[in-house]
Amino acid sequence: MKAKVAVIGPEDTVIRIQQLKKDSSPYELLPFTYTESSETPALLEQSLLCNIFLFTESIAYLYVKEIVEKRRLSIVVVDCDEYNLTTSLLQLCLNEQPYTRFSLDGVTKDVVQRAQIPLNSTGVELLPIYEEEVAEKKIESILNHHRNYWASGRTEYALTAYKEIARQLEAENIAVWHMDQPDSCYKLALEKLEKRIAFHTRASTQIVMGYFRFKHVEQMPDSLKAMILYRRLSELELLLQAFASKQDAIVLRSVQDGVVIIGSRKLLDYLSKHYTKFPLIRKINEHIQEPVGIGFGLGFTSLQAHQHAMMALEMTAEEQESSCYIINESQVKLGPLGVKKPINTSFLYQALIHKAKLNNELSYNFIEFITLRNNKPFSSSDVADYYRVTKRSAERTINKLLSAEIIKIAGTERPYQRGRPRKLFALL
Repeated sequence: MKAKVAVIGPEDTVIRIQQLKKDSSPYELLPFTYTESSETPALLEQSLLCNIFLFTESIAYLYVKEIVEKRRLSIVVVDCDEYNLTTSLLQLCLNEQPYTRFSLDGVTKDVVQRAQIPLNSTGVELLPIYEEEVAEKKIESILNHHRNYWASGRTEYALTAYKEIARQLEAENIAVWHMDQPDSCYKLALEKLEKRIAFHTRASTQIVMGYFRFKHVEQMPDSLKAMILYRRLSELELLLQAFASKQDAIVLRSVQDGVVIIGSRKLLDYLSKHYTKFPLIRKINEHIQEPVGIGFGLGFTSLQAHQHAMMALEMTAEEQESSCYIINESQVKLGPLGVKKPINTSFLYQALIHKAKLNNELSYNFIEFITLRNNKPFSSSDVADYYRVTKRSAERTINKLLSAEIIKIAGTERPYQRGRPRKLFALL
């Protein structure tokens, strides 16, 4: 099975990456394109089940850096190097009217230092904004960097690694040069991909464990429960045996009146491809007239996969119909599978910023939280667990969302321990 690589970037750069990929490469490229880099968080949500994430622009990575680090995702970023920078400078310096003062973005300190060495005797002055200095409003902070130096007369040209910056500066009549990445930078990124995939292949094989359990066993008549359950479990086991044979997986009867399926890469590939349309659950519903809860757990050990699968299975208890959830190795909860609830992320983002007065980070995190749960009702404890904050802090965020009429009270749930029922909330 080939590794799945999410390629996130403007359409033209994604196409260039696809054209440079070798047919024999041990991975499959899945395109996720944007017009503006601020769309990256939403694209990352759509590509969560990919193995590696390739960002064709470093600005896109900056928008999701905290999410990537929190989930420990494997990434490769196409960076602007000193050869690209010096080539661009050479073209401008050899102009009929040579320029020597430049504002600069999309570079690291190391790149500027290496490029500066051969420029020391030329009188060229570089005024960069480094990636670590880019503020919360990513694009706006970069634009302001160029605008301020241009307005003060400190620079004669703006050098940018990003087309959307170049378009905006041109519209403002600021002299700008877009440093287009050469093919060599993209080829280097693809080489990094192959090394990363080879490392992951040698280092670990992910285990996938799925637990299947009928939902309404306790409602069956006691006198018939054993017979009915035995028959339905036999039917389920037979159906899963046929499914497992195609996924290089094995099926076992659970001691908890259920069935277990255990696999690795091929089964994970199936889950990745059929996340929004989950034909297995539809097939179970067609052949067995009894709702079933399905919990898949991913892990690098069998114990980890088992624990995550049991946690995912518990999440199915709230639905009356058949349902399925996944908890991956980073304990990110995905689901329900096979049921895609539409969420207007652009509209929601605007509401969170302007109505609830949340900052960018909280807004993106809430959109991610809602999307991952597939708009399933949530409690303040769910928000606290996801954000890794206190319940009091989560409640403050929820109160802001309620006051802004972004969410509503959707009911209550019974507590896991003794206590009052917890309020559930959902998007309006």
